[in-house]
Amino acid sequence: MSAPRPYPWTALVEVLGDARFEEIRGELSAAGTDPDDADAFALVGAVGRLLRELVPDDAPAEAVTSYLGLLHVLYLHWAGGRVVRTVSRERLSGRLRAPATPPAPQPGASYLQLPERLVWAAPAEGGAHEPLDGVFVVATPARLRALAVLGFRREREGFTTIGAAASLPAREPLPRADGSAPFANVLPAGDRMGFHSLTSEAELIWLTLLALAEAQG
Repeated sequence: MSAPRPYPWTALVEVLGDARFEEIRGELSAAGTDPDDADAFALVGAVGRLLRELVPDDAPAEAVTSYLGLLHVLYLHWAGGRVVRTVSRERLSGRLRAPATPPAPQPGASYLQLPERLVWAAPAEGGAHEPLDGVFVVATPARLRALAVLGFRREREGFTTIGAAASLPAREPLPRADGSAPFANVLPAGDRMGFHSLTSEAELIWLTLLALAEAQG
């Protein structure tokens, strides 16, 4: 039997411990702050103190923004009971080959674990493509946030993230500039391997909605 897939937050959460998240929750509650409000979350004292511990002093501003975005979804995921949903390769690949309008997502925070090495994306334009392990999902009746985890594997320290947000109902992504359909593979030999690719934030949002429609858990 193969070992269960690890989760990308396990090592960091073990280092932090629940006490740090409890501290953040206490300050959010005392201030009457909506935990879903990313801008207000960034101003919480406990969040700032934790970021100063996590982010290297010489880190560029975009790195601080990435750490903050990850910390926010990690907190919401923890506060929501660390819900994990999974989707099979066959069902998700079928959805991506013939997308149909998905239903509205259930409100809440969860981690959507995708089939291994099925969906690929480049963290930055022109960069190397990496496989998506999954997507942190934060849904409200009016809005969806998605933070995808790329390149996570047992032998690598850390991972890469890309994020997107959209009002609901979200718009279906348009065909790409080269005329190819959303989710079409862009990697050499990727078609033979059954890969799908993301090339825009709109595709990440639509992928998340389609996967949630097929997910279990």
